[in-house]
Amino acid sequence: MFTKQAATTLGPSRAFTTLVHPIARQLVKKCSTATRANPITSALPSVTSVSKLSTLASAQGAPAFGASHSESRNSTQPGSSESKSGSASWFQPAMVNRDSRAYEWVDREAEILIAKAYSRHKFGTPHIMPVSSVTTEELEKLGTPFHYQPQGLIDSVAYGTMRFLRVFTHTFFRDRYDHHALILETVAAVPGIVGAAFRHLRSLRWMERDNGWINPLQEEAENERMHLLIWMKFCQPTLFERFLVILAQAGYLAFYTLLYAFSPRSAHRMVGYLEEEAHLAYTAFLRAVDEGKFVNAPAPDIAINYYRLPADAKLRDVILHVRADECMHRDFNHMLADKHKRHDLATPPYFPGTMRGAVDAPQSQDGHQQP
Repeated sequence: MFTKQAATTLGPSRAFTTLVHPIARQLVKKCSTATRANPITSALPSVTSVSKLSTLASAQGAPAFGASHSESRNSTQPGSSESKSGSASWFQPAMVNRDSRAYEWVDREAEILIAKAYSRHKFGTPHIMPVSSVTTEELEKLGTPFHYQPQGLIDSVAYGTMRFLRVFTHTFFRDRYDHHALILETVAAVPGIVGAAFRHLRSLRWMERDNGWINPLQEEAENERMHLLIWMKFCQPTLFERFLVILAQAGYLAFYTLLYAFSPRSAHRMVGYLEEEAHLAYTAFLRAVDEGKFVNAPAPDIAINYYRLPADAKLRDVILHVRADECMHRDFNHMLADKHKRHDLATPPYFPGTMRGAVDAPQSQDGHQQP
């Protein structure tokens, strides 16, 4: 026990050292224990592993770790073949084994095409992916359905729930694909805003960065709402359908909020399977247009402006772009469910066309990281 007598005997300098040293040693011990127990710190990759992956990515032509999206986009020289074709270098992923891909259930070519199509939004997220050109032939290739095979009980329950609900929707709408699309978007726009709200509150609650989850989820909700506004130009819901929308929104909002609160993985997985059903529905809609069951009417101005379509665009062009959006939501939510499965909640989400872990937090147009 340190006493006044000891201070007199040891002198002021030695006395201060005798008092502070054991306290400092205890603090260091506690900090070391807290660091080992911190799941976020323990989940971070080591410097050696990041260096190795960065070297691999650079060798394959992908952006190195820590490189900004603006740097990788600007690496394409003016006049080069990539620049002339309108596809940015960011869409040229490193060719690595499938284990390093965040979207391993999707074909590599389809993954890149989905990213290119999603970048066409006029009010989208240019800090995530640069605007790129996409042809009708490329959009046609996205007709191939991709299914995430359920892994475990949670995935199986989510998949079974969506397969059960699709029976009612197909029975009710049958071949009224335009009304099916319209009502579908009133429900599909709910999960993104709920997920963004939970991530927003999580950032406030833990007083830390969100690392780029909020903006893509908000963009997903806004994209689905734009789909609704576009389909309102092609058809109008009946009074009964409007009543169903009110009931469905109230019920689904309450259900999805509770589901996200208790099992975010289940929530994102269910949205992934919902979007798989949406992809199939829009493919059937497209087939009905090709068979002449629906008039291939001119695209409305809202669709032309939103997707940067030519002035002579038709209904068929709109369906192709909307279906590509659903592919993005399908795969993005499956990827987020995988991150929740690994308890990887403190790192940025992976975006299509990139190697797993090779992207930093999304950046704004001025080059700053999104919080």
